[in-house]
Amino acid sequence: MEMRRTRPLPREDDMDKEVALRLEDVSKSFGPVRALKGVDFELREREIHGLLGENGAGKTTLMNVLYGLYRPDSGRIFIRGREVAIRSPRDAIAHGIGMVHQHFLQVEVFTVTENIVLGTDLKNRPTVQMAGARERIRALSQRFGLDIDPDARISDLSMGARQRVEILKTLYRGADILILDEPTTNLTPQEVDSLFESLKKMVAEGMSVVFITHKLREVMAVCDTVSVLRRGERVLTQPRSELSEERIIKSMVGSEEIATKGVLFTGTEEALGQPLADRPVLQVDHVSVGDDHGVRALDDVSLTIREGEILGLAGVAGNGQRELA
Repeated sequence: MEMRRTRPLPREDDMDKEVALRLEDVSKSFGPVRALKGVDFELREREIHGLLGENGAGKTTLMNVLYGLYRPDSGRIFIRGREVAIRSPRDAIAHGIGMVHQHFLQVEVFTVTENIVLGTDLKNRPTVQMAGARERIRALSQRFGLDIDPDARISDLSMGARQRVEILKTLYRGADILILDEPTTNLTPQEVDSLFESLKKMVAEGMSVVFITHKLREVMAVCDTVSVLRRGERVLTQPRSELSEERIIKSMVGSEEIATKGVLFTGTEEALGQPLADRPVLQVDHVSVGDDHGVRALDDVSLTIREGEILGLAGVAGNGQRELA
């Protein structure tokens, strides 16, 4: 049986990189639900740290505590060895922490520059110098390969570009610790590759990144260190180079047998199903169709559904799922 607690985090002198931030014994409850149970977490300088776990494991809750959106019931936060109190996102930003959420808070009729500077310099200036802000945003975009036009209107941008605007917003505010919450959910494969290249450039220039996800292949491709949360507890922290996908899955679900032979629904193990027969009940052959704007949404699609089978359709929104249904 796997231990619920992993080994202690490495001491600072055990690794080459300095500690950028450290969370110690963080707990958080929502009514009777204990979302975090004495969690320790450590992010080192110039690393991408993957934070994994099933839905409800506590990943986003832990980072929301760090970003000041939630107050912990107990625990301590250290930034570069100094204990700090983070009671709001403004406190987090002041300590160089930026967070990009799954859902963006953007004014669609504003330009990129207007969205990024919104809420900055409230104490020091009655107005923001837009020309200088625009050039600074352009320079940050080019420096980290984010490919954003500062004069573009938000309503004209794709979801991937809007995410890059949110990243630029954190950089504009001086963040050197970046938290990304499920950043690849709405990205195309090409946009995922571009995001990874940008993150590598940031790390090369001294930034540190927390990468919240449940996509193992992305973790194996870009992360330096991996931590796994399960039911509000940290059960694994290890260099990615020492881990296999199977080890990570086992840590996430808590059982090697479940990881390889079944799935969990509401805490109960269910065996993976098999079709009742090889007889098709629905067959689609070579279907092509245009969307509402006349653009081809489906191109020569074929599929077969058999009796007793659940067929999953995966893809980024806007790639023909609605038209096929």
